[in-house]
Amino acid sequence: MPYPVYKTMQPDARITVLDSGSQPVADARVVLISSSYPYGRERFRNEARSGSDGVATFQAIREWRAESMMLHGSQVYFWNWCVEKEGYETYETLNREPSGFDDEARIQLQAGKSRPCNNEQLPQAPRRSPETG
Repeated sequence: MPYPVYKTMQPDARITVLDSGSQPVADARVVLISSSYPYGRERFRNEARSGSDGVATFQAIREWRAESMMLHGSQVYFWNWCVEKEGYETYETLNREPSGFDDEARIQLQAGKSRPCNNEQLPQAPRRSPETG
């Protein structure tokens, strides 16, 4: 039997990107990756650039959905960061649970070789509902 649920597919999130000397890193590419169980599959990505203060922000994406209880349980979202900037090692998290995600992250990039955040799976982000703007 289906039941209504208001799902957070992407939380309100903010990340501050600093260098090893704790100075803001501007224009870093910040990717917020939304994935979900039961299969642990990536659903979509959103990206932003850090400002002169090193901050990048993301607005929540929420949606009413009809779910039904299945053998594998209900759909649960979890999130990861990927941050890249030329001249710095790429920063990535590998969370598998919603509780592991830091929605107010403050990170320090280390000097080194950058590699791009994987862009192979880029489904479109869900459209914002009237409640989320």
